[in-house]
Formats: sequence, structure tokens, C-alpha cells
Amino acid sequence: MRALYPDDSYSRSELAKLTGMSKVSTSDVVSELLKEGLLSEGAYRTPHGPGKPSQLIHFNAASGAIVSMDLSNVARLRGVVVDLAGKVMHRVEIELPHDEKLDASEVIKLCRSLLKMCDACVIGIAVATPGTVNAEGLILEAPKLGWVNMNLVKQLGVLADCPVVVTNDADAAVFAEGHFGAGFSDMILVQIAHGVGAGLLIDNDVVRGKGFMAGEIGHVVMSDGTCPCVCGKIGCLETMVAAPVLDEAITNNPDGRDQILAQAGHELGRALAMPVALTNITHVVIAGVPRLVNQTMVDAAQSTIDVLTRSRFMQAVHVQVSTLGEDAAMRGAAGLVLRNVLAVL
Repeated sequence: MRALYPDDSYSRSELAKLTGMSKVSTSDVVSELLKEGLLSEGAYRTPHGPGKPSQLIHFNAASGAIVSMDLSNVARLRGVVVDLAGKVMHRVEIELPHDEKLDASEVIKLCRSLLKMCDACVIGIAVATPGTVNAEGLILEAPKLGWVNMNLVKQLGVLADCPVVVTNDADAAVFAEGHFGAGFSDMILVQIAHGVGAGLLIDNDVVRGKGFMAGEIGHVVMSDGTCPCVCGKIGCLETMVAAPVLDEAITNNPDGRDQILAQAGHELGRALAMPVALTNITHVVIAGVPRLVNQTMVDAAQSTIDVLTRSRFMQAVHVQVSTLGEDAAMRGAAGLVLRNVLAVL
């Protein structure tokens, strides 16, 4: 399936050569996957010389579905149904009254709505959430949601007979950019939402850290400011560039919009200069709502990183807006289901 995923076509004999399996074994495996619906047969290829035409085999992205949800905005829950190629088929958004804590029942309600839209067999449920998430999907702490030790895996697992994947939203977003978006195997992605987090992708693997805290740049103190952060410190990056902070600043000074976003980009550049130099990453992606994450912010981040890191020893760093927009985290979480269940990524 990795040879065919997502849209390549090969004959059985070509698949045997690609995988190193015998033609008999390849034919047996193809037959099994055809019965399961994961592969489909297509047109016949006319041979160049003597012999029978060979039938082409495709990966069947429509044979299954994944429900994926994004909890990064506590006031607006978002969810999608994607096919097995990661293409969005259905979309649901739920507006919630602002509260200090997200009620898990709202996530369950959203999941039920999405499950009803699935026309194909659901192979997994995925959740991208802010906060610290361990390897088993337990949300150890999510200050923006008011959660500590929240077990969504258990609560969502009773809704459908399929695996549940819960992961950090920035980690999911950088995984999505690597496999469905920009296609870089090594990058830093910064997710600007209700909070600020980063995901680090090296050799197509997400770096999570021993305590699952890698990428928590939003709670690094960047100034001697007076604005308190939810983490208890003052002057954290999150208090300077998170979406609610920028929206409020623009509302209070609409004529200063470009200056506000440029300053946010400058602060991001300052925060990213050291990890860029430490890892020699040459691609930085910024994800978030288009009204905030635009070329003005990107250009400011780019120029700041250049000034702080550029030398004859360091390669140039390219900063860009996410190619997947707000869907990055949801598609990345769904991608982790594809990796865990079908091993195609």
C-alpha cells in the first residue's frame, strides 16, 4: 500500500519488483487487500511487446474514513471527515460560549455529528489539542482548556469500534505539512491559535521530547512586560502573539494592523532564532487564521531570523505561511491514524 499511496498505479508484476516479493505472494496480498476494499482494480495497460495486457492496481482512498477534530480554539470547535488520502469530505463547526473550561461533552457531541456523516468504514478518530499529551493520548495538562489528566481516548473510544488518536495540535500540524502540505522532511511549524505552540519535524518524524513538552515555545519568557500568562509567568511569547491578543490589539487600533502583525512576526523571529541555529532547520512554517497569519507577519519573522542567525556558517532559512491553513492540525491528526492503522505514511 505504501508503494501505491496515495495515487500511484502499478500492475501486480510491477508491485512484485517494487516490494521484492514473489509474484505469487504479491498476487495473494493484492487479492486480500482487494477483498478488504483498500485497493481497487483499474484500466489495463497495453504491453509494448508480446504478452497479455496488465491490469493496474490503485489505492482506494474512498474505502474508509477518519473523523478528526481541532480543539485549539475553545470558543469554536472544528471537525472534519477525511478519506484515506487525507482529503476533507465533510466539515462541522460548533460555536461555544466563552468559558474558563471546555466541557468534554461538547467534543463528544461534535464527534457524534461527524460519525453520522461517514459513508465509509471509520478506521479511526483523531483529536488535535493544545497542551501536553503523552504517548497514550492522555492530555496531561491543557491550561487553555482547563484540563488536567483528561482521557479523551477512553471517552471517544465508546462511540465507534476503531482506534482513537489524541495528539498536540502543533505536532499534528507539522506532521500534516510534511505529508500533505509543503512536503519538507525537516521543519519547525509555529501554530498561532488561542495559544502558541511549535512542532518540530526531523527526517519526517515529530520530535516530542522526553516529557512530551517539545515545542512549548509559547511559555518562554520573551520580555519584561506586565501581561500575565495562564502558566503563571509574565511576558511569555503567548501573551504577545496569540490570536486573541492580536485580535484585541487590532480592534483597539485598526489603523495599526500591519504594524501589530509585523511586531508579532518580529517576536516570533526572536523566539525561533535559537532553535533554528541549534537544529540547522532551513524551513519555518507559520500556521493560523489568515486574518492574522499573513505575509506581513511572515516577512517580519523572516527578516528577524536572518538578522539574528545569518552567517557564512548557516544556511538561509525560508519562512512561509502554512499551505494547509486552519486545517493543518486536523489533517495531521488524521495522518497519524493513517500511520498507526495502515502504515502508509
